Amino acid sequence: MNYKQKLMLPMCVAFILYGCNSADDTDQAGKNAEDMNTVGQGTQTDIDPQVKAEVKDVEGKKLGTVNFTAEENAVVIQTALEGLEPGYHGFHIHENAICEVDAKDGPFTTAGGHFNPTSETHSHHAGDMPPLFVKEDGTAKYTATLDNMTIDQLKKEELAVIVHANPDNFANIPDRYEANGEKGPDEDTLKTGDAGDRQACGIVVSAEEK
Repeated sequence: MNYKQKLMLPMCVAFILYGCNSADDTDQAGKNAEDMNTVGQGTQTDIDPQVKAEVKDVEGKKLGTVNFTAEENAVVIQTALEGLEPGYHGFHIHENAICEVDAKDGPFTTAGGHFNPTSETHSHHAGDMPPLFVKEDGTAKYTATLDNMTIDQLKKEELAVIVHANPDNFANIPDRYEANGEKGPDEDTLKTGDAGDRQACGIVVSAEEK
């Protein structure tokens, strides 16, 4: 064996080993990608709502659905609505399962106040949810996880979801502001967060109900 042949032999072995390792790496990368896809699909399909509310506006038009699912000691809220005014809106669970458009005091007012079994002030009501942000095209979509309510309460308490006309300030009024001579939030603000009129409503029911 001459000098060149001796030199080429280890190089050939090295290329062969590199090719095997590359193939193994490619196979492993493909397997990892497949595993990631499986996890992603599982995350999307594992959440089946246990409770839901079909939300309608004052004209009776369906705007979409709010779904509720238990997750450990919390509730996952998945919201997909359309046909609303752009901007932030107060978004709460109210104490009565009534979506009465022609209620005496205004649309959906017979749904009562915020769901509040422990007699707290706003923003500590069990029915307080994050504000609903509506995009310029009138659609709103978000997912939130809260532990101020339970699935059992949502199933048993006969409740309603309300979308309000105005943003919710969560009674976050500093003492430099005054109302009726009192510093900070007034009584109405402590009840509702000044979210205003009720634009849409949906009765909360078990997802098994038709």
